[in-house]
Amino acid sequence: GLDCVMGGLNFFLSLYISVRLRKRLTVLLHDRYLSYKQFYYHMSQHSALVDNPDQRIQNDVAQVTVGLVTVLCIIVSAMLQIGVYTCYVTYTVGWHGTLIVYVYYFFTALVNKALMSPIVALTYNQDRLEGNFRFHHARVRTGAESIAFTGGEEETKAALNVDFRQALHNQTTQIFKQSYLNLFTGFIGNGNAMLGYAIAALTIFTHPSYSKYTAADLAESITQLTSVIGGLTGSFTALVNAAPLASSLAGNASRVGQMLEFMDAMDSEHAKHVRQAPAFGTQPHPQAGKAEIMRVEELSCRLPHGRQIVSHLNLIINKGVNVVIQGPSGCGKTSLLRYIRGLWHLKADEGRVISQLHLGIGGVMFLPQRPYVFGGTLQRQITYPREDPSAPELSWEDEGAGPVAGLMEALDLGHLLMGHDGWNTTKQWHDLLSLGEQQRLNIIRLIHHRPALAILDECTSALSTDMEATVYKLLTENKISFVSVAHRPSVLEWHQQLLLLDGKGGWELTEITP
Repeated sequence: GLDCVMGGLNFFLSLYISVRLRKRLTVLLHDRYLSYKQFYYHMSQHSALVDNPDQRIQNDVAQVTVGLVTVLCIIVSAMLQIGVYTCYVTYTVGWHGTLIVYVYYFFTALVNKALMSPIVALTYNQDRLEGNFRFHHARVRTGAESIAFTGGEEETKAALNVDFRQALHNQTTQIFKQSYLNLFTGFIGNGNAMLGYAIAALTIFTHPSYSKYTAADLAESITQLTSVIGGLTGSFTALVNAAPLASSLAGNASRVGQMLEFMDAMDSEHAKHVRQAPAFGTQPHPQAGKAEIMRVEELSCRLPHGRQIVSHLNLIINKGVNVVIQGPSGCGKTSLLRYIRGLWHLKADEGRVISQLHLGIGGVMFLPQRPYVFGGTLQRQITYPREDPSAPELSWEDEGAGPVAGLMEALDLGHLLMGHDGWNTTKQWHDLLSLGEQQRLNIIRLIHHRPALAILDECTSALSTDMEATVYKLLTENKISFVSVAHRPSVLEWHQQLLLLDGKGGWELTEITP
């Protein structure tokens, strides 16, 4: 009965500790991954270095915490037993018995390490391949309509099968390598009895005192010696048998560790460029006028492959003076915004960006071409991002949505409120809404947050000309200054300045005449 209780308690404690450890490690990764340093963005830009960060946080962390607690329990228990049985064997058998066992398991550990090394690499690779396979299946789900329109089922299936075959081939190789390790550990376990009898025989034949024993006494001594030696070899065997689990643990741990190392490297990179980062929410420039809300000073930046975007760009953005950025496709208009936002780092001699407005609600907000729309209530699509995500939010269904309902009607999204739950309607909006509807919802989100300056990266590209004009009219009516990246000539009437890029590093800033 006591064994049952202790076994159950051990099972509960090991799982409970692993769950608590998983919580701490996952929260740590979330805090760093989604910090203001935007590691999530940089990992998406360097997917060849850190693939599938979602899998590393969700799956690999779970595997690491469970495996780590299990292996630690085995190691601690085995080491305590080894310590006790080492003293017992040395006292009962002699130092030669202890030495033989230690030498035997030293060479066993060397062979074990050689067999484990390829399994660690295969486990790491298997997680990567499984992550790619799952990611590509997720892309089929999100791109289902595009695949159906183009009739790309066969090619998509072929690409998925390639991913699956790669994962299956790696898994097959892993099974063979794991089998070799299991075979070796099984052989070591079965060899313990032979080792015990060999040490017992050596002890009996080398100690003259045993020559006076009767046959019955010798049989009893052999049983006693092999039992004591078996305790020591069994403790070592427990460590050897943990090798398959440890090899899988090492593969998962290396993926989590690589993610942390990448974030540490980005931390160092961020520290180097912190002085060159865009200065939002700072004191205005000494020469700034009363209406100035942002200044770009001597900015020179390049695309990742080296082509110049702009050279020594000087731009002052004043309140109520809207700027449109145009230029040939691929000239780096969006990349210029990445430098202004600080997603890409500027070197010390590449200029600076200064604004007395802070980033976020009420300050400077950036709108991408493809908005972030997620599963949840309709109200949350508009209030995202909140300044305090943990604070309770009153339902607009009870409190009223104020002017937001009018914006929904003006931008032809009133039908989204027709459900019986109204603002509380919960759906997977990223699957339900077209890109044009998502962009209009994003504009409502922007106006709801009332920034002083909005920087728009082709955020009306999926809208009609008339709807685009409605968007700019609403922004103007709500006294939101804006900098737009746009291609259509019709947007010029809503702007006062044109920044034209030539795609070779040159630029020209001109006034737009009505």
